Amino acid sequence: MDINVTPPEMISPSRAAGTLRSLVKQLTQDPSSAIVIGEEDLPQAVLLSFSAFQALLAAAGTVDAAMVVDRLASAPQAGEGLSNAALEQLVADAEDDATTVHSAPGRAGGVGRGPDADGRA
Repeated sequence: MDINVTPPEMISPSRAAGTLRSLVKQLTQDPSSAIVIGEEDLPQAVLLSFSAFQALLAAAGTVDAAMVVDRLASAPQAGEGLSNAALEQLVADAEDDATTVHSAPGRAGGVGRGPDADGRA
């Protein structure tokens, strides 16, 4: 799907505001149509029927579901992927990072750390 298609006909926001009632009637009569609103050949909004909006949401949901299924199919199976040694290294690195953060100077929130009420360290 090419999202950079310039619409064949576009109306200005001021015209859309002034003719909203007739635009809604037009969409009621032809629910598959859409009205593009913009200025200076730059689309800014689309007015579409509620049924077209619902179809758009359903299509987006179908695409999302298909993407999830595709990602699950390409995910490693149990026992595949990281070796135990690589996993242990990742855990050790994360623990080192956590220790570094907890002992970093100026860290707020620790009991007994930082200056006391008189400003002494």
